[in-house]
Amino acid sequence: MNNKIIAITGGASGIGLALAKLLSSRGALLSIADLQEEPLAKAAESIRATGGKVITYALDVRKPAQVDAWLDATIAEYGRLDGAANVAGVLGPNMYKHTTAQLSNDEWEFVMGVNATGVFNCVRKELQVIADGGSIVNVASVLGLRGAEKSPAYAASKHAVVGLTKCAAKDSGIRNVRVNAVAP
Repeated sequence: MNNKIIAITGGASGIGLALAKLLSSRGALLSIADLQEEPLAKAAESIRATGGKVITYALDVRKPAQVDAWLDATIAEYGRLDGAANVAGVLGPNMYKHTTAQLSNDEWEFVMGVNATGVFNCVRKELQVIADGGSIVNVASVLGLRGAEKSPAYAASKHAVVGLTKCAAKDSGIRNVRVNAVAP
């Protein structure tokens, strides 16, 4: 990973932050984005404290113009993009509480907006700018492979991530760009 340029959404906490720290320890140069500005600053501080190079960007993945600006800023800073991890995601406030019949439109749109549309916005721009031979990893979920009680928005959003990943992989194979998903 030495000197590879990697962009990560959801980089201020959880899986995204753990990935950022791991990649940095292996020599990657990072661009991490997250909606949460204060945790994002702390994440960058912890990476820099161990000698890592990182830029940060406060970002709502539901907004395509923000995603485009973040990745453009990443390329302006580093000159290219070698890989990306689309980790940003939400459960929704009523995960495991509301059945499909009880779920509100607002919650559906919020969860789908972050988990499905957000990943789409990122993958679309990443495929436009990533170097040939690059790699994109999307975070789906085991619920993206099967449904579960009282989790309709989350499960549907992660099914969308799996489907989008398969399509993007087929579309980008000619450039030797790998697009995969993990399903924790």
